[in-house]
Amino acid sequence: MDAAPTGGKIVRRWDLAATKQVGTRDPDWTVGVKMALYPDNRYGVLDVVRFRGDPTEVENAITNTAALDGKGVEVIIPQDPGQAGVAQARYLTGKLAGYRAQAVRETGDKATRAAPFASQVNAGNVFIVRAAWNAAFTEELKQFPAASHDDQVDAASGAFSALCEAKALPNFNSILNRI
Repeated sequence: MDAAPTGGKIVRRWDLAATKQVGTRDPDWTVGVKMALYPDNRYGVLDVVRFRGDPTEVENAITNTAALDGKGVEVIIPQDPGQAGVAQARYLTGKLAGYRAQAVRETGDKATRAAPFASQVNAGNVFIVRAAWNAAFTEELKQFPAASHDDQVDAASGAFSALCEAKALPNFNSILNRI
């Protein structure tokens, strides 16, 4: 598809890495997949940001991409288990003040998390906006779970899951109850 339809609920889900490529090493990628759910129950992959960078470059890419996407796009970052993951999620969410942003803990294995998205792709309910990133994205989907990298699959399946979840609007009660 050459252009995305208007409307729909839109999220950008990130899969984080923090290693630059040096020499012949093949580190993971930081990936942000922007996806929409439309009223006709079709899903659109609208954009993919994919790069290898250090933690500062990752942070800058997330905040700059949020600014480009606009305030109507919810930003979702993964929260790794343990104290460091909580601290990173809190820090990045704070850097995204002014945007709808949340950290999500992943549960289950990658193949299980990807299965609902794969089902909709295979049923023809997902379209991809034509862009330079298409070849790398579709090749990784085809090779999953045997590929050496699954970062785009992780980000896309996370975006898909976020769009499928019916969530109440956030409120302040959990914080206010602690005061």
